[in-house]
Amino acid sequence: MVQNSTFSLGNGESTPLERETRQQRDPNFFMARLAPSTLDALNEAQQADVRAVIADALPKPQPKIVDIRFVINLIFDRYYVVLFMGKDLRRKARNQSTWLTRLSNLAVALLLLLSMNIFISLTLGMVMYLVKSAVGIDLFPGHLSDRVQSL
Repeated sequence: MVQNSTFSLGNGESTPLERETRQQRDPNFFMARLAPSTLDALNEAQQADVRAVIADALPKPQPKIVDIRFVINLIFDRYYVVLFMGKDLRRKARNQSTWLTRLSNLAVALLLLLSMNIFISLTLGMVMYLVKSAVGIDLFPGHLSDRVQSL
């Protein structure tokens, strides 16, 4: 596959030029992408107004309490998962019009926290059990497999 800096590599990776321009996207970057005839048609005040609107529209990075990003590679597809938690600094408050919406959001958040807690607890318990077995410490007579077979 030809690796041209203006095209994507096709395997989900980006070229160094794409990463560089993605990080440098400011109002001047977008103004430079306008056709020269369009840019010449705008006077200085109009250009300043367009730059201000673009600056307001661009996302501004904020520190996050939780920033989890990972990719799941399957045989035929590739999916990404992103989880952010942080203070909501958006201008307009979200419209949660009904009590049912708030209740369902609370239920989903509790379910997510509970499932994460169970997953972490089970993983930690399994690691501790494997370490205990590797060291040779027996807390109870017999092994877990012996107890399961006796049931």
